[in-house]
Amino acid sequence: MFDFFKKKKITAKQQTSFEIELTAAVLAYEIARSDGEISKDELLVLMEEIESISAKVGKDKFEILKIIEIYSKDSISFHEFIEDINNSYSNEEKHSLLEFMWKIAYADGKLDVDEERLVRRVADLIRIKDIEVLKLKDLSKN
Repeated sequence: MFDFFKKKKITAKQQTSFEIELTAAVLAYEIARSDGEISKDELLVLMEEIESISAKVGKDKFEILKIIEIYSKDSISFHEFIEDINNSYSNEEKHSLLEFMWKIAYADGKLDVDEERLVRRVADLIRIKDIEVLKLKDLSKN
């Protein structure tokens, strides 16, 4: 999905790991912007994840953020991301993704209706039960 890393010589396993992390970052970016603006707190949480990706691939964090913004802007649907998640993520990784998405949603101190709707939609598409989604939501809220 992300050709960004193909220039650097990394193993197929590392490539998959980076693409998984980028997919998570793109979805988190969508959560952050779903209420019409990305708050400083939301951007701070997102940049922590981007810095982690940056350190692993040796690319500038702002270059990675730009790629995430472009994928977010150009993406018409979540189908491509959801397909990658369902094909690549373990159940535990799916839970981690949702926990990260809830963390982004709560980063500005309030949960917007559109943010919650988007997290729940992703959870449904990646086949996570509602009870598990609510547990992850409570963990992220506290």
